[in-house]
Amino acid sequence: MTDQIFYTDLMAFFKTNDQVAINYQLKGNPTGQTIIFVEGYSGNEATWCAQISDFIQAGFRVLTYDRRNHGHSQTVPFGMQIARHGMDLAELIAKLNLKKPILIGHSMGAGTIFAYLSLFGCNNIQALVTEDQSPKAISDDNWPFGLFNANWQNFSKKARLIATTKLTRLTINDDIKRALGLAYSSYQPFDFQFNYPLLIDSLVQDWRPEIKNETVRHLFLAGSASPLWSCEHAKSAASLNPLAEDYVFQGTGHIPHLESPKEFNQLVINFIHNNNN
Repeated sequence: MTDQIFYTDLMAFFKTNDQVAINYQLKGNPTGQTIIFVEGYSGNEATWCAQISDFIQAGFRVLTYDRRNHGHSQTVPFGMQIARHGMDLAELIAKLNLKKPILIGHSMGAGTIFAYLSLFGCNNIQALVTEDQSPKAISDDNWPFGLFNANWQNFSKKARLIATTKLTRLTINDDIKRALGLAYSSYQPFDFQFNYPLLIDSLVQDWRPEIKNETVRHLFLAGSASPLWSCEHAKSAASLNPLAEDYVFQGTGHIPHLESPKEFNQLVINFIHNNNN
């Protein structure tokens, strides 16, 4: 095992205990509360470009990173389990010696956070924000908020629809589009087929027990027009724990932080300030 951290001109990397290079960026007030943004499936750290400035101006230290097989992080044919992604997050927190960070995850980034919690609990976490991710992605009689209403018989087939589904409903700002375009031009295209085992492993999880055991504040977010699942998943998830609350962005699809960034940023900053004790 190594805890080496090494640098290039544009980014920093650390190596996990199974020797995978993970790209990260740490910006903002060195003494401020650290916020870790975790991107969704097929995304990368650039998808948080509309958040970084506002959160830094609010006094936070902002950490973004690319999960393994995403963005500038190393692509490998192993670690295709959401639990391994949770471990990678834990190793990043440990290697940077972060105390009580706030975790914000979109889609599978939320799943990564739930996986972290299943392994390590909330002892070193200040608060949680998860965005448009049903904690159970397969519908049944007691949980009607699965991916495309998938059930155990058809969820694998439904999962493949993600690659061709338009995820947004509101028009994304031109400046954000340009920033994303520049960033994505520097990445290798994401390989949906290669990473399909990770997607399936993530979708078969049921994170509701983790939610019930949480001991910190948790804000569940959803887009009212998300193409993946009913926005009611946020309210139902929040009902599992008295420390949780929910909010629905009206008119947005699956990515409110890009479709309605000012609303997202102000809402989350207020949530943190109101619960940062």
